[in-house]
Amino acid sequence: MGTVPFVITILLVVAACGPRFDPSAIPAFLQPTGNPTVAPTSTGAGPATVAPTTQTNTRTIAGQKGSTVTGGVIKVGGLFPESGGLSTLGKAALDGARAAFAEANSKGGIRGKQIKFVTCDDQADDTQSLACSRKLVEQEGVFIMGPSFTPFSLSPVNYLKNAGVPWVGYDGINIEGFEAPNVVTVGSPIEEMAHALLPYWYRKIQSTTGTAPSKIGAVVLDVAPAQTYLSEAKNVICPKLGCQIIAEQFVTYQTTQYTTICSNMIAKGAQAIWIITDPASAIKLLTGCRSQRPQPGGFLGQHGIYLDLTLDQSGPAAEGMFANGAVLPDTEDTPATEEMRRVIRRFNSNATFGYFASLGYSSALMVMDLVDRILADGKALTRANVLAAARSIGSYNCRGLCKSVNLSPPAKQTGGNHNVWIVRADFSTGKGRWVKEAGPIDVFTVDTWPCPGKPC
Repeated sequence: MGTVPFVITILLVVAACGPRFDPSAIPAFLQPTGNPTVAPTSTGAGPATVAPTTQTNTRTIAGQKGSTVTGGVIKVGGLFPESGGLSTLGKAALDGARAAFAEANSKGGIRGKQIKFVTCDDQADDTQSLACSRKLVEQEGVFIMGPSFTPFSLSPVNYLKNAGVPWVGYDGINIEGFEAPNVVTVGSPIEEMAHALLPYWYRKIQSTTGTAPSKIGAVVLDVAPAQTYLSEAKNVICPKLGCQIIAEQFVTYQTTQYTTICSNMIAKGAQAIWIITDPASAIKLLTGCRSQRPQPGGFLGQHGIYLDLTLDQSGPAAEGMFANGAVLPDTEDTPATEEMRRVIRRFNSNATFGYFASLGYSSALMVMDLVDRILADGKALTRANVLAAARSIGSYNCRGLCKSVNLSPPAKQTGGNHNVWIVRADFSTGKGRWVKEAGPIDVFTVDTWPCPGKPC
């Protein structure tokens, strides 16, 4: 299968002492990297150094460079944390997107046009994300921004909107993207994810154990998206279910005292612990809680921990944990998932699978399907026509990987992707894997959703 990727190798080395993972230390690659002024990029041919760009007239750019494709190459941009604290997630998403484009190119492209995927390492930092966006649009001349993973970066959405550049394949985490008229996504908003996961998990535990897990402890990465999850649970979902967040612990990449965090929450009466963090933090909590699992609810986690890596490193401590995703779980045996796994492995035999790999792959399919629709209709390949094509699709299924997504932006107003799958950590075969537990759940039909039958 080749050499294990560098990211996973470091985690395995760190795990050499202790059960599976040493909760007293954090790998260097998961440390935040600050706000550097130089953003590295790659085009698939190796890294390149990028100088910071200056302010420019983005409306002029929108009408000139890259706004129309006339030749045989379509430039698509992408932002990913290929280094820094969220590189594990970013690389999974990048693997999925890059493989989908490469596979299409190997078969002749989209009606004869090749996709050139130009990426930039933004290190999940807003300053870097904006610098990368400027470079991709103003220097590289990308036609559109494509599949990306930028969970903590707010500036690119507004910049691309003002530049007149569609963002097709937005990472699906920040609220700004779901409210922007130029963003087309298969991702599901945080609030919708929460309304699928928490009610299903709560009632499943109540049904199987006879006791509702009404007292929940929350371990939360101290960033805005995770705080949104927590706020929705406290203010909307739990008041309707009958649960309560009785303990909150905000953590950073440097936090190490997870055994103490776990014991303190259980001492306060927590019957379950909700992990709203990155994979590395989730792994440290799960191993730290190994001898003191909360009852009856155990663990549940948001989509950020839904990677093979989490189960590989935490081991059976994660057994039974629930998480959520906006695309069909990659472990399902369907023609669509089998094709996705085959394609991704063709171009990276050691790829890490999970929610973000699937999201990157699905987002790339969406880019190509929109381009194909425009060309099939005999229209010019312009940015305006990309958004027009998206507005014409009210039910998109990602070639079998998602369900009934309304691609018309802004997703917050039109409904976007409100069908969510629930996955569960399963070790019945000895090796941990995420398996489909339920779904897709139409969030607009869940009784905790505050706007029945429609987006809020």
